Amino acid sequence: MRARFSIILILFILLVGGLSLFFLMNQKLKTKLDRTPTRFGITFSSVYTKQLGLDVQETYGALIEELGVRVVRLPVYWSEIEKAQNQFDWEELDSLISYSEDHNVKLTLVVGTKVPRWPECYIPDWAETFDKDKQQSLALKMIEAVVNRYIDSSAIERWQVENEPFFPFGQCSQITLPQFQERVDLVRSLDPTRPIQITVSGELASWENEGRAADILGISMYRLTWNNLFGYFMYPLTPEYYYIRAQLAQRFVNRVIVTELQAEPWFPEPIKSRSLSQWYNAFDEDMFRNNLEFVESAKLSEVYLWGAEWWYLLKQNGDDRLWNVAEEVLGSK
Repeated sequence: MRARFSIILILFILLVGGLSLFFLMNQKLKTKLDRTPTRFGITFSSVYTKQLGLDVQETYGALIEELGVRVVRLPVYWSEIEKAQNQFDWEELDSLISYSEDHNVKLTLVVGTKVPRWPECYIPDWAETFDKDKQQSLALKMIEAVVNRYIDSSAIERWQVENEPFFPFGQCSQITLPQFQERVDLVRSLDPTRPIQITVSGELASWENEGRAADILGISMYRLTWNNLFGYFMYPLTPEYYYIRAQLAQRFVNRVIVTELQAEPWFPEPIKSRSLSQWYNAFDEDMFRNNLEFVESAKLSEVYLWGAEWWYLLKQNGDDRLWNVAEEVLGSK
């Protein structure tokens, strides 16, 4: 999987490097980009929160009440809500959604087998033993249960089906295009009133297959990443690269937004292998501000920050520098 990713990365470096140089030289383009207000939110992962040793409700409450978050992308983890077949445990998810309703927070609920945060795929152990056709029917049943449970929630703004479903990243066996489309069609049939969001890699994907199935296309925006071939690597991309691609995507999707803007370190090894201060140096306040300036220049109207749980962990350990940058953007002051 990682070797395949490295090959894809090399090919795209050659392509996007040339495109980026072209966009940088085309100064006339910049005068045409009208600045539009940007709506900022976060992705919140209950699984990641627990991995960091934090309490889910406490962390979510701090992000909402102290930081001022009002827009959240919330993954639903199949392996967490149905640990035994046909036995759903909704307690934690119910609590987060009820809290969101009470605090006027708007949610994008992410359903499927591949959802945000490593290892990306969250198929319960009991379902791993079935063949792919059976897994598909079980996944459809789970998705239907989630949508039906929360369809009347005032907090739900849209549904996201899968997360970067065809991008070869994570410990996943890839679903087919027909299987993906069946999941999208199911959600659309259950709730024809809310838009459906699909996500892709902003750097290393074509966008079109996913975009044609979507009402809203979400892209990632990572600048400093890590891979086995290069180690830490800065993508040679400009804001204009994302802007132009978003304009071109309008032939197959209504809207393009940023669903993952890097706002924490890229972790190439277990977090506990380094001190918090060392990890801070891998993504500091200046890098955060630079990424915010970068995404504003790309002129996309909605941006979800990636790493809110990490900011809270640092804050709980006496370092509120990333938290304070986020607070400036998310509007509690």
